[in-house]
Amino acid sequence: MANQRDIKNRIKSITNTKKITSTMEMVSTAKMKKLQTRLEQSKPYEKKVSHIINNLLSSGDFAQDNPVIKGSGSSSKVIIFQITGNRGLCGSFNTNIIETTMKNKKKLEAEGKEVLLYIIGKKGTGFYNFNNIEMYKSEKNLEDKVTFEDVVKISKELNDLYLSGEVNEVYVSYSKVLTNTKQEPEILRLLPISEPEKNVQEPKEESKFDYIFEPSEEKILSYLLPLYLKAKLFSCFLESSFSEQFARRVAMKNATDASKEMVRELTITYNRVRQAKITNEIAEIVGGAAALE
Repeated sequence: MANQRDIKNRIKSITNTKKITSTMEMVSTAKMKKLQTRLEQSKPYEKKVSHIINNLLSSGDFAQDNPVIKGSGSSSKVIIFQITGNRGLCGSFNTNIIETTMKNKKKLEAEGKEVLLYIIGKKGTGFYNFNNIEMYKSEKNLEDKVTFEDVVKISKELNDLYLSGEVNEVYVSYSKVLTNTKQEPEILRLLPISEPEKNVQEPKEESKFDYIFEPSEEKILSYLLPLYLKAKLFSCFLESSFSEQFARRVAMKNATDASKEMVRELTITYNRVRQAKITNEIAEIVGGAAALE
């Protein structure tokens, strides 16, 4: 059994660790609430743009000639844009996204396609470097500091790759927010847009409206499609950042709770060792006194 000093030092070490994990939990909670606000502010814009595009697509066959809808060419290359974090201590957040990417990469390669990997986040980059998997490009994740202007640059880069015919499909691998307490990794086909936002549920009475488009459906669609891509990609960044902070908050809370339990058990052990030592000393004193008689 360890002596009192060893147990006391271990209690001190775990207590210091608990302070760190507790602080990280509070920081993640604050960042998560800020990202939640940004998500709530951006979602209505994204949904409205998607709803208008749905109405445009359902109004005629003119949109089928748009390369963003029908496809850019006969290239066998596709690109997966993966969004991971820069840091760990967030449970299986990064691992789940990477596994989803690799699973879909193998699936696409089985279909005879060449897959390019565009990786955001140090954790994703580190994984592919460690496993000697070639990447098209990698960048650091701006996390909760990402702005719409940052996403515009990336959106333009992906759109140019697609329209030039260098790649025929663009996918986004990220963590989708289902509810405030539930997220899961998902891979979304960003380009081409065959059925944009098919799962978006708009009010039934609104979906029955007939719209008059001015100046024309073609011009409105050409203007809205780049906005749709930027808004959708921006939401992917925000959802991934929110999911990462949520996962880190949960992981740090579990670590803090585990630290409290370890300190409690070690304190009990310390008291038992101390009690045993005192009992042994009393026994020695009594034994010595009896020997003198």
